Amino acid sequence: MKQYDDPELQEIAEKLADPDPGIRRVAVLALVDSGEPEAAELLIQALKDEDPAVRQEAAKVVDEFDAEDIADSLLAALSDGDEVVRNAAAHALADLKDPTVAPPLLAALERSDDPFVVAGILRALKPLRVAAAQTPALTRLSDDDARVRREAVGVLGWLKAVENLPALIDRARSDADPEVRRAAAGALVYASAERVGPPLVAILADPHWQVRCEAALGIGKLDYQGGLEPLIAASRDGTWQVREKAAEALGKLGGVAAVPALGECARDAMSNLRKAAIGALGTIAEPECRPYIERALDDPDPDVRKLARWAQSQLDNAA
Repeated sequence: MKQYDDPELQEIAEKLADPDPGIRRVAVLALVDSGEPEAAELLIQALKDEDPAVRQEAAKVVDEFDAEDIADSLLAALSDGDEVVRNAAAHALADLKDPTVAPPLLAALERSDDPFVVAGILRALKPLRVAAAQTPALTRLSDDDARVRREAVGVLGWLKAVENLPALIDRARSDADPEVRRAAAGALVYASAERVGPPLVAILADPHWQVRCEAALGIGKLDYQGGLEPLIAASRDGTWQVREKAAEALGKLGGVAAVPALGECARDAMSNLRKAAIGALGTIAEPECRPYIERALDDPDPDVRKLARWAQSQLDNAA
């Protein structure tokens, strides 16, 4: 066993070598408070411990240490035999957000075929926004594993490169997995409304309600006026969550044309939808909104009544 000059660190090292895994877990927690640069060495040791509970503990506290020192160990932990350890390592890698780990991440991505490992690496690359991640992410968009495709979409969305739009639009429209389609639809909003507004309108017809929600949100974020009529139609969707997102988006687009549809939503049985509709009507603040807002002043839900009072003040101020 290596000997450490710092007495506290030496004590932790001895506990990490103890045959009792419970003592080794406690030692991992003590590493966080040691403040010694050499503590990273012992953390790497803990990430390779024979007991999965110790490895889990080490992966959970890894963000307290210098990323460059532990990135390789976390990459190795992505292949751990214990699923909890793999998940903890993947989350820890994503939380590092240190550009210095990009080269080893990219190298590991190139040599790995394990879907879980690839997805974890892509998730870690996403917030780093390194241009070198673009090509491997585009390649992984056609991966057989939906988790990998979803994380590849995330990388491309964070890179915000115009040349990636066709690939993202294709995933949003045609991927077999609804979560990938939803992620791709959400990633499109970095571009101009003119460029991605029409695809988002088309995605409002997706068979999965969560994808339709994402499309409605995107149209609202982009203030795409071409989406006004499709959003009015979506405000009558068979799933209330879609109606809610359509109502929120209509409030952002504005205009009296949306008022009757929002008034209809303001009478829905779902209180969340009524809140979204009244909030949108208050944002639009046109005289045509007043009857629907005043009716909501007597809504059975106190949150709806509160929003109605706010919307009424918006109308009064606009008058």
